[in-house]
Amino acid sequence: MKKIGKIINIKNLKKGDTVKKPLSISLQKIISYIFPGVIAFIVTTALTFIISPTFRSPYPALKTGDISSKNIRAPEDTLIEDKVSTIKSKKRAEETSPDVYDFDIRLTTDITKRVSAAFDLMVKFYKGKVPELYSSIEKEDEMSEIDTESSLVEEGRKLKREIASKLSRFENSSEFRSKEREFQSMLKIELSDKNLKALRWHHYKKSIKDNISGFISQVMGIGVMGSKEFVDMDKGILLREIGTDTERILPDASSVIDIRQANELIKRLAEDSIYKENRPLQTVIANICQKLIQPNLTFNKNETEKKRREAVEREKPVFYQIKKGEMIIREGEKVTEEHILKLNALELKQSSTNYFMTTAGYSIFIMLLMYLFWRYIKGFKPLLTEDKQSLILLGLILIFNLAQSRIFVDLLKSIGYGGSVEISSYMYSIPYAVAPMLIAILFEMDIALIFSVLNSLLIGLLIKDGFYYSLVALSGGIISIYRANQHKKRSSILKTGLLIGIANALTIIPLDLINNTLLSKSGFHDVIFGLAGGIIVAIIVSGILPLIESIFHVTSDIKLLELSDLNHPLLSELVVQAPGTYHHSIIVGNLAEDAAEAIGANPLFARVASYFHDIGKMKKPEYFVENQHGNINIHDGLAPSMSSLILISHIKDGVELAKAHRLMPKIIDVIKEHHGTGLITYFYNKAKEAEDPSLHEFREENFRYPGPMPRTKESAIVMLADSVEASSRTLDEPTPSRIRGLVQRIIDDKFIDGQLDHSNLTLNDLHKITNSFVRILTGIFHYRVEYPEIEKEKEERMGLHGAIDSESQSSEDRPKEDKKVGQSDIKKAGLSG
Repeated sequence: MKKIGKIINIKNLKKGDTVKKPLSISLQKIISYIFPGVIAFIVTTALTFIISPTFRSPYPALKTGDISSKNIRAPEDTLIEDKVSTIKSKKRAEETSPDVYDFDIRLTTDITKRVSAAFDLMVKFYKGKVPELYSSIEKEDEMSEIDTESSLVEEGRKLKREIASKLSRFENSSEFRSKEREFQSMLKIELSDKNLKALRWHHYKKSIKDNISGFISQVMGIGVMGSKEFVDMDKGILLREIGTDTERILPDASSVIDIRQANELIKRLAEDSIYKENRPLQTVIANICQKLIQPNLTFNKNETEKKRREAVEREKPVFYQIKKGEMIIREGEKVTEEHILKLNALELKQSSTNYFMTTAGYSIFIMLLMYLFWRYIKGFKPLLTEDKQSLILLGLILIFNLAQSRIFVDLLKSIGYGGSVEISSYMYSIPYAVAPMLIAILFEMDIALIFSVLNSLLIGLLIKDGFYYSLVALSGGIISIYRANQHKKRSSILKTGLLIGIANALTIIPLDLINNTLLSKSGFHDVIFGLAGGIIVAIIVSGILPLIESIFHVTSDIKLLELSDLNHPLLSELVVQAPGTYHHSIIVGNLAEDAAEAIGANPLFARVASYFHDIGKMKKPEYFVENQHGNINIHDGLAPSMSSLILISHIKDGVELAKAHRLMPKIIDVIKEHHGTGLITYFYNKAKEAEDPSLHEFREENFRYPGPMPRTKESAIVMLADSVEASSRTLDEPTPSRIRGLVQRIIDDKFIDGQLDHSNLTLNDLHKITNSFVRILTGIFHYRVEYPEIEKEKEERMGLHGAIDSESQSSEDRPKEDKKVGQSDIKKAGLSG
């Protein structure tokens, strides 16, 4: 039910009074987000730092020749590079990479062009000087090519001799010899006189040119290198054609030839030519070809080295696998190069993660979790978002839990690498449920439940492949929450720890069944360490809880139960110094506890705070009616203002006593707030009646408690219970209807006076509190017997009692119109019973 605001009577506003305008809603909203945002940023940063992987080596520093001090096992399946095999593989790839030769096909074309140009030069010279004779030469050449066996052959030879005789003078001329020198220059070779004589004998005819060009093209087309002495025939060669950059591999290097083989091939070709019967001409053709042929395969050193590098780079490393749990080195074993190789590989794997990307991922995920948690408490626990101390404490508990888990993880890993128990088993002993258990004790159960889920997710991030550990953390957290209301004393934490251990074990058993490891040695270890984890949780919580209570002044149920012991020094002194106040406080405690439980507040805190709310009365107990005896009232001889000061002083005295006995701040707040800024009506009215206007101005604030008003539901409940209990003792006939009327009137007056404005109590809460008070008071007065001899005494004290103690008459002494308005408004809201 939505709480309505305070009713303001415009008539009561004095001249000059103003209503303060509230701070800008948008500015308030910004401010409300700044502090939680800072807390969330700090927590996210701390958790990211804790969860992110580090580069510290979990292995001892060993070198070749050392003796291992412990057993070391592989923590997980790992592929390790076999560097020796990799080096061999790369070397083999380099050695088998074929040498690169540049194949210059343009060189063949250049040579054949020179041959053609040189012979064309001579033919042109013949035709220019002796055209008729050269025509006869061409005719004779054609006849010899048609049929070498016919009767025309002899005729051709005869014709040739005749032509030769006629050309002899021309071919021996100085001009012709000059042309032959030009012929050699174009070929870029020198020919012997014998070779030139043979060419002149055959008149440089076209068929000679064709044979020379054909032989050169055929031989150089195969590929000619200078020497094959340094060529590895087994790995072949790679031909790279100059100009086209096309490449082809010749697997068999013997398919190419060198200069020596090229000369031999030319000789054979010449012998098998059409001039096989003409030995001199064969020799000339062979000589010319052998002089013209050049190597067109050239070794390319740069390209060869490049291809070798590429072959090495293409060769992938050789790996072999180490299985999880495999022994790397045994205790007492001498360290070898192979051991170092394996340890370095394991260490490299742990540090090879991209740290920046991993950290960024963790940070984003944690921020998302923080935001979801914030949205939950903002929507369902809005008061918590305004409690800066509680937000800080929640963040510190979360950081502490992850930090101690990280410490355990690192420590257990270092132990596990050298022990016989698997690391996975050790991990179950980590006290994952510390945070949920602390939150369950210090805060509400639903906050603890959300916190437990958040904690389990973070544990899953902290431990690689930690899904199972996350489930164990969740089950332990839920058990700690279930037991939150059972912590009646500090020894009960140990019982909760044992239950957490059992919950861990019961969670581990089905998980090991899934993995078929339950009946193995590791399964036994899992269960044992799971049980140990719960005990460690209890030990840590027992040690850290008093520290948190001391530093943050929080109220755990365990601390409250200790304070609820009626043998507490303050309560023992109260029962001696002010027995009436002591019994009043006990009844107020009963009323407050039941009312707090009815509206979902903290009933234990309400009861304990009630026990201590009036301890200040011990300083002057005789000035409070519940501690007076007989019909003598000490206030009869005092001025109303002095009586008011004495009554108000019990607040200050109570705060001083509470601080001296180191009571928690929340209880001290209740001592300050249990009267709020209420008016001491009896003495106020008495002073007003006796006021002399000519002496001084009468000030109402001198008769009001200093406050502040109650700021929590529990503090408001104690205020109401205090007033109701004191006023209930003034009832002549405490029937249920009269009790309800009294309770209703007191709550209405507090509400209308604005004393509940900051308590966050709703009208529905007030309705439940009313019913609770009526039920308890009806039970208290049900068997009360009125004795005649106390009637007179009661009538004499009736008017003074409530006024002195808790302004019970304030509602009766108000103007009737104000009282009517208050009751009407409350009834309209549905509160009146």
